[in-house]
Amino acid sequence: MNIGGGVTDPMTGESKGPRLALFNPFDPAQPLAERELALRLGRAMAGLGWQAAIHSRAADVAAMDPDAVLCLHPQATPKLTSHPWLACYWNPPALIAAGSETAFHHGRAFELSHDAYLVSGPGLAAHLAGRMALVGRDPPTLPFHVSSPRSALAPNLGPQSRLFYVGSNWDGRRYPHLLGRLAAAGVLALHGTADRWSHLQDAYQGPLPFDGSAVIAAAHHWGMGLCLHLPAHREAAVPNMRVFELAAAGAVIIADRHPFIEEWFGDTVLYVDPTGGEAALADHILDRVAWIKAHPAQARAMAAAAQDIFNRALCLEVLLEPLPDLLADLRRRPVQAQPSTVAVLLPPGGELDSRLAQLAAQAGEGLAITALLPAGDAPASVPAGLSLRLLDGPAGLPGLVAALVGVEMLAILPAGVEWHPSHLAGLLRATGKAGAALAAGLWPRETVDQGFPIDPAEDRTLPPPPPLTVPADRQGERAWLRAAGLGCRVVRLRELGELPGDWLELALNLAPALAARGEVREIPVPSLRLLRPPPFAAGLRGRLLPWPEHSAPGAERPPRLTGLNDLDPVLAASLPFLWRATDFAALPGTGPIWLYGAGQGGGLVLACLPPTIRPRLRGFLDSERRGELLGLPLARPQDIAAEEMAAATIIIAAQYVSDILRVLRGGPVPPAHILNAYPYIAAKQAEEER
Repeated sequence: MNIGGGVTDPMTGESKGPRLALFNPFDPAQPLAERELALRLGRAMAGLGWQAAIHSRAADVAAMDPDAVLCLHPQATPKLTSHPWLACYWNPPALIAAGSETAFHHGRAFELSHDAYLVSGPGLAAHLAGRMALVGRDPPTLPFHVSSPRSALAPNLGPQSRLFYVGSNWDGRRYPHLLGRLAAAGVLALHGTADRWSHLQDAYQGPLPFDGSAVIAAAHHWGMGLCLHLPAHREAAVPNMRVFELAAAGAVIIADRHPFIEEWFGDTVLYVDPTGGEAALADHILDRVAWIKAHPAQARAMAAAAQDIFNRALCLEVLLEPLPDLLADLRRRPVQAQPSTVAVLLPPGGELDSRLAQLAAQAGEGLAITALLPAGDAPASVPAGLSLRLLDGPAGLPGLVAALVGVEMLAILPAGVEWHPSHLAGLLRATGKAGAALAAGLWPRETVDQGFPIDPAEDRTLPPPPPLTVPADRQGERAWLRAAGLGCRVVRLRELGELPGDWLELALNLAPALAARGEVREIPVPSLRLLRPPPFAAGLRGRLLPWPEHSAPGAERPPRLTGLNDLDPVLAASLPFLWRATDFAALPGTGPIWLYGAGQGGGLVLACLPPTIRPRLRGFLDSERRGELLGLPLARPQDIAAEEMAAATIIIAAQYVSDILRVLRGGPVPPAHILNAYPYIAAKQAEEER
């Protein structure tokens, strides 16, 4: 989708602004935030006189040949073309980590493959700098947020006003008690897809097209809006889209206390404290709504002041202004006075001309590259900018080392592999003091559930899974990728002694041999791709060296103690938790056991209870429902007799741990023991995903 034609200089006819591709890796037909953000960015860029086009396929980006690509979700896709790729780095790390283990593994690799980063806030900037330090990079960055275009919509607070709230509700029934209270009070105007919000019919106002403007127009119509953040956003001080939408709409803003909003918007926003649970938060919001209705002129003045701050400092046009300077910084790459020397072994196996062309494309950037070939594989010609050395002795490590006189680093390019631009330069930097490094590679024809609908037309490639999950029939492909991703300073090769086999076998066994004798720095940046399964000779798999296993200390705490939407994760973390199946064998107390959770979590915990514990089990608890579940009684906490509750052990088997804890502690008689089984539930769900 093309947006804007750009502005040209009347004297030269050349474009005054950059030509940019906005890359949305998700299915563009789906009503997701990335679609809306791409359209808003396109509108802002058109207003600046830049040319922009929205794409979701690498082939379309290549055909456009833009000056740069802005990737809207760099955890979902790596850099896919040779153009500069700018990652929109606005997702809190804890939110990415909360996804499936496979998606998290892929996302951490994908995001490091980009050239520069548009970063939302100092917390994310520090996190990114720490990750880049591990791979020896210091890429350019630019402050940026999930903002909206500049707006002149006047405040519209009036008799029709309700709290505008919109969302795809991708993570389930978000804030069920809070939004239910607001809906019952008649103060909520809820927009989104009907299937996600059908449980709040009193407030549901229908869907909105994600067209870059309808959401802000609806917020303007309602005159006031609600901005709430997940705990992960507050912890990382990363704002979500809502505060920018509401400010652009001229709406009165009610927001949870968030470092970014308090710093930038100050007293132009009405704040509520989200840490007291959903019931207390609903009370606070209803109090704020009552104040707005009692003080409409003052509330409209606050909305106008918030919009003025937004237009002067935080709208997309202002945030984008420094982007041309960042692109110029990317083009000014330092060139070494004395080039580094790199030799690349090309094992036998076809496609020689295309591999030599790849090496020639890697030259420059301070690199002098020499191709190493067995004597019988000499090419008819060598591309310009490339040197050639023939290995005329028998295959083996001594002959290889002898051919590396005057060379700093050895790399390997087997057939069927494509190196990304600057692969060798990045690998040379990464070898560092360890002397050996391994860049991540991408499998061919793989898919993974990212939690969102990836564009079905894009042939996505993904990094291989962790070693323990690689199927036996794919271990050969992992060995091939390791060979193609290896960079080794020549001094490390001299430590190895002899490795048997021909040149191909030597190439495949070099990385595990180095790892067995010392550190091989595994860098998660994917900078190469396996185009097709490797052409293994018969019996070769049986001669591959295994990758050495290094024991790692186990984690002392589970990665997730409560659900993403829990408003008070600190309170949830104060409870004793149940993480492994063996934890259920030694539950405290001797009294009755109730499982608080009537969904999937309750069923998982029930299935885990050992026979020695089951006689104590009385049934399930739920905040609202009564009846029977899985053959056991289903009750509310207030239905349990006081003497039974006083002796009971309650196991929380749901994602809103802190709210359930408040209900239990706030009852007439608190239970004897309260345990948090969410860590076990999350681990079990992750295991099923794998």
